[in-house]
Amino acid sequence: MNLIEQNAFDPNAAERTFSGLTDTSSDCSLTLELNPGDFHDWARLLDFLKIAFAHTQGRVSPPSTVYQMTAKDVAMRAAQEDLLLAFSGKALSGCLFLKEEADALFLGRFAIAADHQGSGLARRMLSVAEARAREKNLCLLKLETRVSLKENQEKFMRLGFDITGSRCHTGYSEPTTLIMCKHL
Repeated sequence: MNLIEQNAFDPNAAERTFSGLTDTSSDCSLTLELNPGDFHDWARLLDFLKIAFAHTQGRVSPPSTVYQMTAKDVAMRAAQEDLLLAFSGKALSGCLFLKEEADALFLGRFAIAADHQGSGLARRMLSVAEARAREKNLCLLKLETRVSLKENQEKFMRLGFDITGSRCHTGYSEPTTLIMCKHL
């Protein structure tokens, strides 16, 4: 059993714990870190998110709020939510914020570096999110993706999510965002 699995099912684990996992199932060594206490490079994480969300520019309306965020905003979010980071050596390879809601664990800012897309990293990160949800006695993962990003919808469906609803951004009369859920 790896360290994340040990912490995820340990009823005595602290509310916000650091967990490390070295994943050797791919060609390069990936490390997944939940709430990494030694990570403070919020500008680097923000740059990573902006690069990862670049494919949405001109395709989603309104534009992603990631482009309005500051490094301080990212740090504040990490202080309020769980943060799962994936590293390949020292390079950021993935990011996922986990926010506890009344009935679900909400997945936000899910981003995988272009050179790791299709490698199974998203599935491995979702496994950690599932374990975290179970640790919190939640039986649902929830996320949002834009209506126009069909490829994201298809990827999440392959990962076990279903479209369960939609919402409109302020000022829009048609849905701009789809809500997707996965029952655990």
